[in-house]
Amino acid sequence: MQQVIDKFNFSIILKPGDVEASSEYWQEQCCQLYGSLCSSIPDGWIEPLKLKCSEGERADLITIFSTLAAFGITGKVFAEIILEVMKTWLEYRPTAEIELKCPDGSTVKISKLPLAKVSKFFEENPKISICEGLNSFKNSNE
Repeated sequence: MQQVIDKFNFSIILKPGDVEASSEYWQEQCCQLYGSLCSSIPDGWIEPLKLKCSEGERADLITIFSTLAAFGITGKVFAEIILEVMKTWLEYRPTAEIELKCPDGSTVKISKLPLAKVSKFFEENPKISICEGLNSFKNSNE
């Protein structure tokens, strides 16, 4: 299967802690986060990963809700909306992890960051890129 994603700000990768990543249950949980994010963000957009099927398979594309690509998301929207939605989602799924993958290939585990400090940082630095801002929190344990 081949990825179908163009230029994006970052990817949101949702990892289960205690269920099978490909299970219908997990995809439904990820779809709930996707729906919450889509209905909350005022500008920019988020799309689930779409994979092209191999030749001969029944569907042309498969939607994978555990990997979301974000386009046109500002630091302000990220801090005020996306982090809050993620925080709430994680409260009900304590074994899950959320990672952000930047276009350069670097990753940051959102679920391990001090989210209040990250939100404040982006509110104070709205022009900084999301990936650049998150990289300054990579080694934070607070």
